[in-house]
Amino acid sequence: MASDDLIHLAENKYNRLLSVLFLLLVSIALPDDQNLAKSIGFSLCLVVLLSVAHLTKQNKRLTRLYSLLVIISFVLLLLRHLGLFPIRSVRYGQFAIDAILFIVIALPIVPIQKEVFSTRKVTADTVKGGVAIYLLLGLAWATFYNAIYSLNPDGFSGVSLQHQADLLHFSFVTLTTVGYGNITPLGSAARVAADLEAIAGVMYPSILLSRLVSLYNTPSQEAP
Repeated sequence: MASDDLIHLAENKYNRLLSVLFLLLVSIALPDDQNLAKSIGFSLCLVVLLSVAHLTKQNKRLTRLYSLLVIISFVLLLLRHLGLFPIRSVRYGQFAIDAILFIVIALPIVPIQKEVFSTRKVTADTVKGGVAIYLLLGLAWATFYNAIYSLNPDGFSGVSLQHQADLLHFSFVTLTTVGYGNITPLGSAARVAADLEAIAGVMYPSILLSRLVSLYNTPSQEAP
């Protein structure tokens, strides 16, 4: 691959990430009988997250560790789709999948945030990176809620059999502080997680994302 192609990939990585994240949100909301589509959505998101991790400037050891976690996630998603779990208990097997997915989704937030908010020139792709962080926050909390639910289904009230879609909805309702109240955290871990997400949901757009947008210059503004 030519150097110009690598530069083009690096300059538009957040545009791809944001598009795949929206696709993932739609796939998670599908009915439970569409597990293949959900697995494909997760897998595509993992591939893009891995490519973004390699394009961001971070420690090589951390990148290798993240690559290993992504591979493990692929294997676990495949085993779940086939109805096979590496752990005898389905409950603990589901918890293992959710816990690893939480790490895989949450870990890239740190280097992406560091790159996006430390750049001197804010472009449209940089702003999309800031929006992608916001979506990653909601997805990370959703996987954390799923991990809690897999161990203690009574930790939430109002959750149906389609708990992944319900907890994704609860996560973004909490992140945006809409608070419909149709799903309620009952356990202490679920309540603390919801409180922290609500705080992040208020502070991130109002402080960090708004500052990023204010620094964005369109090409017409940059022209003399």
